[in-house]
Amino acid sequence: MSSAMNTMKKTLSALAAVLALAASGMEWSFDGPEPLRSEDGKTVLTGSVTVAEKAGITGNALRFDGKTDFLELALTGDNRPRREMTLSFWVRPEEGCTVLPIVRSPRRDVTFNGTPGFFWFEVHTADGRQIYNGCANPQRLKPGEWHHFALVYDRTGLAAYVDGRPAGRAETDGAPGELRFSGVPWRIGGRLYEADGRSFGFFRGLLDDFRLLPVARHAFPEVAERRRQQLLEAAGVRSKPELEKARRAEMGCRFGAGAEQLPFSVAQVSPLERLLPDELFTGKVGEAVTFSAAANERENRQLLILPYGGNNLTGVAVKLPETLADESGKAVPFTFRISRIEYARLPKPSPFMYPLERIPDKLIEAGSFDIPGDALAPLWLELFVPAGTPGGVYRGVISIAATGSAPLELPVEVKVWNFELPRRNIVPTLVNVWERDLQTFVKEGDAEGFIDLLDRYCTMLLEHRLNPVVLAHAGLVAPWVRKAVYPDYRVENGKVVANMAAFDRLIEKYRKMGLSKVAVGPHYNFDSTRLGGGDWWTNIEATQPEKIWSFIQDHAEHRGYLDDAVAYPIDEPEDNVEFINRVSSMLKQAAPKLPLLLTSGGANYPDPSIHGVDIWVPILHWTNRERQKQERAAGRPVWTYVCTGPNYPNPNLHADTPPCGIRMLAVGAARFDYDGFLHWAANFNTYRNAPADEPNSFAAGEGTYIHADGAGRPVPTVRLKTLADGMEDWTMLLMLKERRPDAFAAIRRKLEALIPERKYDPAGAVTLKSPKEGSFHTFLDGEAFFPVYDRPGLWLELRNEIGEALSN
Repeated sequence: MSSAMNTMKKTLSALAAVLALAASGMEWSFDGPEPLRSEDGKTVLTGSVTVAEKAGITGNALRFDGKTDFLELALTGDNRPRREMTLSFWVRPEEGCTVLPIVRSPRRDVTFNGTPGFFWFEVHTADGRQIYNGCANPQRLKPGEWHHFALVYDRTGLAAYVDGRPAGRAETDGAPGELRFSGVPWRIGGRLYEADGRSFGFFRGLLDDFRLLPVARHAFPEVAERRRQQLLEAAGVRSKPELEKARRAEMGCRFGAGAEQLPFSVAQVSPLERLLPDELFTGKVGEAVTFSAAANERENRQLLILPYGGNNLTGVAVKLPETLADESGKAVPFTFRISRIEYARLPKPSPFMYPLERIPDKLIEAGSFDIPGDALAPLWLELFVPAGTPGGVYRGVISIAATGSAPLELPVEVKVWNFELPRRNIVPTLVNVWERDLQTFVKEGDAEGFIDLLDRYCTMLLEHRLNPVVLAHAGLVAPWVRKAVYPDYRVENGKVVANMAAFDRLIEKYRKMGLSKVAVGPHYNFDSTRLGGGDWWTNIEATQPEKIWSFIQDHAEHRGYLDDAVAYPIDEPEDNVEFINRVSSMLKQAAPKLPLLLTSGGANYPDPSIHGVDIWVPILHWTNRERQKQERAAGRPVWTYVCTGPNYPNPNLHADTPPCGIRMLAVGAARFDYDGFLHWAANFNTYRNAPADEPNSFAAGEGTYIHADGAGRPVPTVRLKTLADGMEDWTMLLMLKERRPDAFAAIRRKLEALIPERKYDPAGAVTLKSPKEGSFHTFLDGEAFFPVYDRPGLWLELRNEIGEALSN
């Protein structure tokens, strides 16, 4: 039998399986003489709706008016799903629609609805279990476009799909059970909620191809193909060969006939777009690579090399210019770097985020690159504009050549604004280097080897406008490391003894590089199993802390960094008010010139019951907004941080957060009036011989945006570069506020409009633990950042306005 015949038999077999699934359940195409009757003729949808002829995915669709239209699906003992279920449908929301997906049972037997940005899914089983979860779309689903939704219950859990991709899952957490059946009809498209005699939740748009099957179907290849075809049609072509033909023509138009014969085309892509390997790219090709930056600033782009015909390209060399020409033709030095984006496995997604098999992660520099023909494999292009570079427009070329092909000279243009970012990190930050993991790469006793590794990580953070916490966590390293290089503060014979040599050497070096905050003193991290019957305060007291902190203050003053020093002795004490006040009282007596920095964890900071805090650091979603304003007005800064949360769509540092959500962590902090940023770890779980997916196995990699190579040396990531871009944005905002208050006020109004603040009653009571995650009940709207997630270019346009205002 021929291979073609085998292929045809397999295709027919798969089609028969799909048809069998449909036949065993209920399906509506809305195309027959009775559009609300199922294809098998047994079930009729009831309610109010309009048939939109020839407006569906294929054939007719149903149009809901967003005001009163809704349908009901009555289930019986014969047609209802029991131990398995697939609920699926296509929808096309119209402008202004805020309801998506569109199915809900009044008794919550099933819930599958929400907003274009965030939706919920839920079922109840007959034995009383609730199985539920939520999903945040990387961008809000767009009006005017068809989207496919599916909710699948199987013997292990409940899964949601959007446009054929897995979107979220909830496990049964026990033996699978039969789905609950309350006998109340399900609602479709309207009246999804009712309260006080009123109805809410009305969808406006089109519905097509509605199915309810009594089996679990987890593959939707026809949906992925349909979405792919939509992308091609939006690009003005009908097939992949036509797309490649158009690319060849565009390359020839831009670079001459010879460029049509190259085995690839090339495109530049914003660093705020996340490219996944299996996606279809339909953007423009052949455009010049353009940057706008200040002197002493880094900027990034993605460079996408697109092979033709699915052919692999080997040995692709990208030759970067060392100089660019100014408008007079003079060569001026610039620094470019090119790296391959490595896509890493993510064992478990962050809460509410789509599960992705691979996420863009490490940046690997190499002399040449292999580009697959069947998957997107973007390169990361970084530009650094040296300090002292005059403002102006500079031009050059990047040469790209695959093995056996002629080189392509891709134009590059850099607009340098007429100002320079300061060397010093004027946005105060503190980021912990996880020294516990560094020690695993050096032999016992190799103190210099340990310091060399630590220095590399600290330097990388400083290069990206983040202040490292240096040699603070003595309790997390081996005794030999602590004794060799850490201050290891202690009192012997009534005097403080400390090994300050390595600490002083590194701090002196880093202050010349821009370090603006120096975390000093012991960080109390007692293992609760070793408290010897006492509490934390008892153990602190036993170290004679007054003498130690007095010594630390005097030493900082002697070394000249007292003005930058902060005491960071305890972490996330939450509502342990008595303990906090004992520590702060001790510090005020022993070292009154050292400001106390305090992180919140799961408590709403600042809080008036806690005394002696000079720098408050509430986690982003646990902030007392009104106290924040009062503390800042009194001259006490309020920083923020993230630590395993909050979750998307709020900004955070999870490995699967889209890049705009990373950059908005800094921009959003500036917008909501925070004065600085702290983070608990840059390189968590990067120890020697760690499993390949270990760094990202904890909290979706939230504490790992610097990896380690085989020798322990730091490897940057897309997230580090993106966060650094945000820190530079924040720096520019502070510069504008100081230099041009009028221009800053105008920019500030635009930023507030772009990222709106939730309306709330500022007189409402907020205590340490109530309401839980106080930010969400006061100023922080869970979907506030979607406008810029939807169109990242809006922020880049505003950033350009900031640059122009500073340049003038």
